[in-house]
Amino acid sequence: MTRRFLIALAAATLIAPPVAAQRWGGGDGGAAFDKADANGDGVVTRSEFQKNRSARFDTLDRNDDGVVSEDDFGRILKFRPEASERLERLIAEADANRDGKVTRAEMDAAPTPVFDLADTNRDGKVDKAERETFRNKAEMMKAGRQ
Repeated sequence: MTRRFLIALAAATLIAPPVAAQRWGGGDGGAAFDKADANGDGVVTRSEFQKNRSARFDTLDRNDDGVVSEDDFGRILKFRPEASERLERLIAEADANRDGKVTRAEMDAAPTPVFDLADTNRDGKVDKAERETFRNKAEMMKAGRQ
């Protein structure tokens, strides 16, 4: 159960805006790009990235109620206060109508800060070199937090 929570929490970083993405090292250090490369050409377009993020909604919506909220993580949050605080911030940042829940539509409309950070030349694509640069930055940020 802890493994599933960690996977879901990592996926949740994809809905975070730029400040949160920077605070947590851009999420998963670039693995999201590897998974998002739908056609396997080594380049991830914003569209591919958004489709992959949308597909993760079902993983986050663990109770299948159509929204992502603290209810999806139940008892785990009681034992992991830092995870609870992080999830609250992530939900609040993507929650357009401020009801404490993130719908699929809100997730789909949320900014793509991880993509934006990685797309250094702003061409709407993240190539292998940009992914590697992004991974290195994420690793440096992670090392600085430890």
